[in-house]
Amino acid sequence: MRQEIRPGAIRECRRRAPLLMAGLAVIFMVTMAVAPAPLQAASQVAEIMLSDHADANGVVEKHQGTFPRSVGEIHGTALIAGVGTGKEITTQLFYVKQNLEVLSVTKDLTGSGEVTFTFAFPKPSNGWPPGDYRLTISTSDGGTKTVTFKVK
Repeated sequence: MRQEIRPGAIRECRRRAPLLMAGLAVIFMVTMAVAPAPLQAASQVAEIMLSDHADANGVVEKHQGTFPRSVGEIHGTALIAGVGTGKEITTQLFYVKQNLEVLSVTKDLTGSGEVTFTFAFPKPSNGWPPGDYRLTISTSDGGTKTVTFKVK
């Protein structure tokens, strides 16, 4: 069974079409204004490498897990993925035996996407106390990674 459309109904739809389109545009704009912004994935600290040697740019090529007490500086490189602009990175060094935070530094991350962050810890005036150490690197949006090392 086929229903027929009245000619008056077609004229009425054509007459109200601009009003209908304006109403749909307003509904769309209001929906976009109150909708939450898309979430950006947290950055991820993919790898931390420590060594007593670094290249001219301060980048560590190979991880070293044990250091002598006399080492002058312990260099570090963190590879961080998914970095957005305006993020910060915090580096915390702990002496595990006494659960003592030896050093904590927060810096702004430059760049976005894949970032290589370099840092160095200078030898304390009395040398490095022997024992276990824990290094935690975290970003302001929740990415965290921890690595341990020993000083003998």
